[in-house]
Order: sequence, then C-alpha cells, then structure tokens
Amino acid sequence: MQKVWKYIIPEKINKIWEIKMSLSILFSIIILIWKPFNLTFQQAVVVTNTILVVIWWSTGIVKKIPASLFLLLIFYIFSGASIKKILSFSLSETFLMIIVTYLFSQGITNSGLIDKIFQPLLIKLVHTPCQCLIAIAGIFYLTMYIIPQPLARLIIVASVFYRFLQYTDSPKKTKNVIMYGVFVASAVVNLSTKDADIIMNNVAASFSEVPISNKLWVYYMFIPTLITCCLLGILFIYIFRKELMGIYLKNMKKENKITPFSTQQKLAIVVIGMTVLLWATNSIHGINNTLITVISTIILFGIQILHKEDWKSIDITTLIFLTAAFSIGNIMKFCGAADKVFGQLQTIFPSKFSLLYICVMVLITMLLHMILGSNTTTLSVVIPGLMVLCSQVVKSPIIVFISVISVSFHAILPFHSISLMIGVSNNYYPAKYVTKLGLPVTLFVYLVVIGIYIPYWYIIGLL
Repeated sequence: MQKVWKYIIPEKINKIWEIKMSLSILFSIIILIWKPFNLTFQQAVVVTNTILVVIWWSTGIVKKIPASLFLLLIFYIFSGASIKKILSFSLSETFLMIIVTYLFSQGITNSGLIDKIFQPLLIKLVHTPCQCLIAIAGIFYLTMYIIPQPLARLIIVASVFYRFLQYTDSPKKTKNVIMYGVFVASAVVNLSTKDADIIMNNVAASFSEVPISNKLWVYYMFIPTLITCCLLGILFIYIFRKELMGIYLKNMKKENKITPFSTQQKLAIVVIGMTVLLWATNSIHGINNTLITVISTIILFGIQILHKEDWKSIDITTLIFLTAAFSIGNIMKFCGAADKVFGQLQTIFPSKFSLLYICVMVLITMLLHMILGSNTTTLSVVIPGLMVLCSQVVKSPIIVFISVISVSFHAILPFHSISLMIGVSNNYYPAKYVTKLGLPVTLFVYLVVIGIYIPYWYIIGLL
C-alpha cells in the first residue's frame, strides 16, 4: 500500500497532510452545495472538481499524475463530453510538437553545439543577471521568425540559457530567477507580431470582424509591446532584486580551450541548420513544421546524436498534466459552465466607452483566464463574448488586442500558462515565483493598457 501512496502524495501521511487534504475537499464541497452562478448539478460537479484539482496542483497535496487522471475521469463521468473532446489537446498537433521538441532540444544539448556556438558569445557579452535578461529578450526577438513555433523556440532558448548558467558560479536562486525570466520574456515578446505566436495570436485574430494581417498586427502592437517589455523587465528586476542585483556571472569554463567540431557535430549542425531554415521559410514551401521536426529528430537518432535513453527527456508528468489542464476550458465550455460565468459578468459594463470600460474588459478576460487556465481556450471563449457585448462600442481589433494582452504574460499559478507549466516541471524555477511576479503584474497589465497601448492606438488612429 505504501508503494501506491508514494506515487499519489509527495510526503508521508501525517497531520499536516491530512489538514491540507481535508481543507481542500471541504472547500470544494462548499462550492458544490453553493452552486454559484446558478450552475446545474452537472456543471457544479465539473467546476467543484476542477477547483479541487487546481488546489492539489498548486499545493502539491496530491501529485500531478494522479490528480490529473482524477480530473479527466470526473470529466468523462459527469460532463457528457466524448473522450475525443476531453483529450483534444493530446490528440492535437501541438501536443506532438511538444513531445518532438523535447527530443530535438535534447539533441541540440547532446551535440555540444550550445557550448561551441552559443556559450562563447554569451560568455563574451553577458556578465551580470541584468545583461542576461537583456540577452534573453534580444534572442527571442532575433529568433522570432527563425523558429516560428513558439513552444519550440521557448524550449530551445531555455536550454541554451540553462546550459550557460550551469557553468557560472552564481547562486542557485539567481539561476532560477534568470530561467524564470526566459519564460516571462517569451510571453511578452510574442505579443510583438502576429506570427510570433502562431497558435495564440492567430486564434485571437480569427475572431476579429476586421481581418488582422501580420503587417497590421506589427503596426498596432510592436512599439507598445517593446516599451512594455522594457517596463516589465524593470519590474522583474525590482521584485527579484535580492537574487539579481550585485551578482556577477563568472563563467567557470571561460579559460577552457574550444575543441574543433567533430564529424558527428558537423552533421548535427547541418541537420539543425536545415531544420531552422525550413521553419523560417515555411510560408514558401508549406511543409508542416511538426513534420519537419519529426524528420529532423529521426535523423538525429540516425547519426547517434540522440540515443534511446534520451526518450527520458520527454516529461510524462508534464504531458499528462497538460492534457488535464487543457481539457478544463473545453469541458467547462461544453457543459455550459463557462457561459454562465461569463453571462453573470456582462452586467458590470459601463453604459458608455471610457477607460473604465477598457478596465472591465481586462478584468473579465483575466477572471476567465484564472478559471480556464489555457490562454488559447480563454481567448476562444472571451473574444466571441466580448464581440457580442462590446462590438458596438469598441472596434474588433481592439477587443482582440486587449484580450491577448490580458492573458499573454499574466499568470498567478503555473496552471495559467502552458509555458510556465513546462518551466516548473523541468525544475527551472519554483512555482512560487509565478505568484510572486503575477500579483503585481495584475496591476501592471492595467497600467500598460491604459498608459501605453491606448494612447499609442489613439495616436495612430485605431481609436
């Protein structure tokens, strides 16, 4: 029995664990009895157990795999949705891309190219945590079109900086904060162009009554997002100042002689280079990026850069976690719970357009994001709703942009972002960092929308 329990709970069964578990269950029972937003019994069961599992995820009372499987089972029994709908994320191309990218990024690490190409450049230019954060944002901007798949780009850049930091003598907390900065920077930089996030931005733009091309998105979003990125960087440094300020990143391999590329590494450079080239020219040849990555990964196995033990680099816990997390939005929408929650919120809109009106739009989007978790799912629910409620008052591109800004880099828990969940699961940084930054960023989102985006849109004639 003990062997079974160790896969379910992360600690011994003691009084503290019993209290935590009892409180989480009690809170869920209260929600089930209360049935807020006039939820039906079916909807209340779905919402209640979603809240329960989110508590387990965030506190670690129950480990991620059993907690996630429990939630999927509840959805199957009570939601009325098909297995295909519940597991829609696992059956999607994005899920396959995540799996393959784990292997592909492991191949880059195994090849030693990070040490030979990226390390010398970082060693030469990056000497402090603040310089490292600037380099992170700069690399995301430079690779925006070289690596068009946002998750692939994030995982590869994260592996580059993780490798770099492992050879510095900086404190562990400093390394963790910088790695968290990689994931924060990715989220805000992806707002700059439509093609920077081919999943989230394209889903959002598809709901606009006025077509939003990449050129139009850049015109409306690039400059204010660049300013937002700088301001968020300042806020990030202030919040984590104890871990970042006064630290020098001394690289322990600085004096090491760089050996020539081996034949195997040269082959790896060709494979990886061709992969990146095919990603960057996707609009010309039209070959699926996932297929390109799969073939490249197979070749890396063929030239012995990847080995059978590298299959362990695929994080099964994260994949099961993501399957459950991404099913929440679909199931809540399917059973009608999401619509009821949104319907209750429409009464809080002012009668006329104003800054308060914009703030309410941000508030509604954030609230639904906190409930649904997935950025893409939140946008697929909130943008159509805001189009119905606000399209007579606000232009549809503004509705799209405000919605995307409200969810892209704002998160209170790792559950609220697929990228943050990947970062936490890879032990790049602790989950508490997300909450530590996420709380002040809640106010920061309002400030940048009102103080940067709205004035900029007014100047260029969007408002």
